[in-house]
Formats: sequence, C-alpha cells, structure tokens
Amino acid sequence: MRFKLDENTPFILKNIIEKKGNYKVDSVFHEKLTGIDDKSLNHKCFDNKQILITLDTDFINITDPFYGIIVLRPKTQGKKAVKTLFEDFMIGYNLKDVIGKIIIVEPNQIRIRA
Repeated sequence: MRFKLDENTPFILKNIIEKKGNYKVDSVFHEKLTGIDDKSLNHKCFDNKQILITLDTDFINITDPFYGIIVLRPKTQGKKAVKTLFEDFMIGYNLKDVIGKIIIVEPNQIRIRA
C-alpha cells in the first residue's frame, strides 16, 4: 500500500506507517509539490493509488473520486498532538480498510465516509 503525506502533516508519520507493515510513504514536501491545489493533489493520489493523510478539512467533503483519505483533527496543533492522534488511530484501525473511504480521526472518535 502507498500513502502520501500532505504538506501540513508531520513527516514523522512516515516512520510510524512504515514500521507497521510493507507500506511506502511519500510526501508532498519531499516530492516538491508544496502549494499544489487540493483537487490536483487528490487526482495525483487517486491515479497513483495512494492514501492521502492530511490535516486539511477541505478533503472531508471532496466530490471527486478518491483512493482513500485520512483527515486528522487533533485538539491542538503541533507535531506531538498529530503524532499521538495518529498512533492512537493505528492501534484500533487497519490501514487497508481506508481504501475507498474518507476517515476523519478526532480524539476519542473516528468517523467514516464511503
């Protein structure tokens, strides 16, 4: 499985995901795609069969086809809050189940849109 970290997402999530299994993680920042608009980023992820991980809530209501999207909504901003939220999410959720869904991850709550 392949993932793409949005530019607003801490790069440390790459290590967390890759330790979990045979996953490949790219990032908008390292691919020099910073500033790409949401629609283009979504199309790129869809075409490359990548699950997008983002803090951008605009992806919650996306109308275009998508491969899979995880929207992280921590209570506070900062790398530590995002990392903790994502680690907690991964304890109880199989990443393979994200395909074809938008997963909104909040403290003590996971919402799923298909």
